[in-house]
Amino acid sequence: FKKWGMTSSAIAATLLSDLVEKKDNPYESIFTPSRFHLNPGLQKVISYNADVAKHLIKGKLEKPDVQFEDIASGEGKAVTINGRRAGAFRDETGCLHFVDTTCTHLGCEVEWNDSEHTWDCPCHGSRFKPSGEVVEGPAIKPLKQIDLD
Repeated sequence: FKKWGMTSSAIAATLLSDLVEKKDNPYESIFTPSRFHLNPGLQKVISYNADVAKHLIKGKLEKPDVQFEDIASGEGKAVTINGRRAGAFRDETGCLHFVDTTCTHLGCEVEWNDSEHTWDCPCHGSRFKPSGEVVEGPAIKPLKQIDLD
């Protein structure tokens, strides 16, 4: 309590004993739990965090059913490799590149962005090149590359 614990505990003890004895106490209005009014901005924070949790759980449970031959040149898709979710990108030469789709920021699953040709995190906005390098944070580490050889 930043050095206020001793002071607050003495006031709390006095307040509690006065409440039990049904006496007036000048600190009652300051310490009553109902003094707190929820800031409307806090509702947005709760809503945004619930959305992040939804994306996190959805991404972890999703098992994409995409065949490698269905991925066109210049396209990326979520695939399943050895029972785990991964990202596959086919470059212009036809070579497939694979990355772990777990964002290195806080662990949400990235999704392919067709218009930007990047792997984008729906939770906090990190963006990665098709090969996994960071384009935009908050992530600072690249996506792990997966080697099928």
